[in-house]
Amino acid sequence: MVNIVELGPVYTEATTTEFHLVSRAGGWGAREIAERLAHERGHRYTRPADGGVTEAELDRLLAGADALILSPSLNGGAGVMAQPEDGPAAGRTIGHRLLDRLSADRPGVHVVLLSHFLTGHGVNHRNYRAHAHALRALEAHLRAGRNRWTVLRATWLSAIHDPSYQIRLTQDQYADGLVSTESLARAALAAIENPEASTGRTAAVYNLSIPGAAHRDIAGQFATLVPDFEARFVREPVAG
Repeated sequence: MVNIVELGPVYTEATTTEFHLVSRAGGWGAREIAERLAHERGHRYTRPADGGVTEAELDRLLAGADALILSPSLNGGAGVMAQPEDGPAAGRTIGHRLLDRLSADRPGVHVVLLSHFLTGHGVNHRNYRAHAHALRALEAHLRAGRNRWTVLRATWLSAIHDPSYQIRLTQDQYADGLVSTESLARAALAAIENPEASTGRTAAVYNLSIPGAAHRDIAGQFATLVPDFEARFVREPVAG
């Protein structure tokens, strides 16, 4: 059994002084699906109520966590979706408030960051927005810490899932396509269940519709990925 915690920190609330972070339904839209699949597989799945989370509440949530699904959100509440004014600053602030805390106190927690394929495309993509800047900063912050990480860059999300949908992982920086929210949830859980294969990897996630075909093992796909540059180094303490 894996104790999984999900957090969806809101970009526009990253610098709030009232709470340590504000968490709402994340940008991936698969919260209930992931929770259901986790329970079916015998895991524990915990997330805070939508709204402000204090430092004490965050510490209690993470106290027994084995893995964290981090799904930053544009959801400002009441159906309002808003871009941060300064994307990189929002990403770094979330990193300082959450990832630095994990790195210092809970380095054994495996962090699965649900990012976006536009972070790979960069500013030349016509749909690149401030939240993609935030995600790029947050990805870098995660890779610089002590926790195991897996970064999953969702392609265009769809709430519609079909049994014919095959899950594919790619390290093509300019990947595009469509992925169902259920497929993204399954990829995140596969990363958590197979840390030796998924740790230190970044991949875009997309679907191929292949009716009647056997589904390809996700853990096996993780194992074929090249580790991120930062994952190829052994961190050692420096005296002084």
